[in-house]
Amino acid sequence: MEIFHFSELRKGIFNKPVVTVGIFDGVHQGHVSLLNQLKNISTRESSDAIVVTLWPHPRMVLYPDKPIKLLTTLDEKLTLLEKNNIKKVVVIDFDRQFASISAQDFIRNGLVGTLNLSYLLLGYDNHFGHNKEGKVDVVKQEAEKWGFKVVHLAPVFSGEEVISSTNIRLYLELGNIEMANELLGYQFFIKGKVILGKQLGRTLNFPTANLQVETYKMLPRIGVYAVWVQVDTKTYPGMMNIGFRPTINPIIKEKTLEVHLLNFEGNLYEKEITVSFVKRIRDEIKFSGIEELKQQLQRDRDMVLKLLT
Repeated sequence: MEIFHFSELRKGIFNKPVVTVGIFDGVHQGHVSLLNQLKNISTRESSDAIVVTLWPHPRMVLYPDKPIKLLTTLDEKLTLLEKNNIKKVVVIDFDRQFASISAQDFIRNGLVGTLNLSYLLLGYDNHFGHNKEGKVDVVKQEAEKWGFKVVHLAPVFSGEEVISSTNIRLYLELGNIEMANELLGYQFFIKGKVILGKQLGRTLNFPTANLQVETYKMLPRIGVYAVWVQVDTKTYPGMMNIGFRPTINPIIKEKTLEVHLLNFEGNLYEKEITVSFVKRIRDEIKFSGIEELKQQLQRDRDMVLKLLT
């Protein structure tokens, strides 16, 4: 996949491409439906299919005091776009200066002047430009002026529910991994580096890897989860705790991400691993002591093995 930065593009580099513009957080099934139509039209028209995305997320720039949790980092988003056979992605480096550009100016100078588009595909709730003024009616007026076609897509549903990044975040907040995964079309995952922890898991015969992830990365609700863990090229069943370890450190209120890999031997320190979520199996609980915690961990292990195998 080729990745271009919008500010570095030369005019005329693309020949009448089919373009879509959006955040694409999570690259969920709604996005995938749009991407499939993008590829179909580009094949029919013998044109490039180009996804234009913004980074950072506009809310991270415009409302830093109201942080948003994202389903995917930029690298994760690009990986998912590549898995969907997108060959060219243009990244707009979003800042306050770019946010001040009107929709009309972005269309005239960016989409027409630089990208030289022939088609623009818009998702059902898509808008861009200063104060989100680039809604469908405005875009269609500009399309008539500049000679490109607009395809406005209907929402994609799962049952009676619209598939959206917002709804997926809500399910993750509730710990409903199954519904989040259904809307995503894949298992929600986090990538992180294994950092040195207190190594208390070893004393319980359940050694865990402590994960460090991006601060803006969405995390599911506090609790214990059945997960798959990818280490290098191998994948292991595992159980993950997201929470505060109240039995071991009742005073400390720093959230930790700890994953125990089943049937694994080796050192994970400093490695980057990927944890894919399958099911939330219970709340995080404060036990009466270490022995009761160990008994519960064994029950968790048995349940995870049953779920994953």
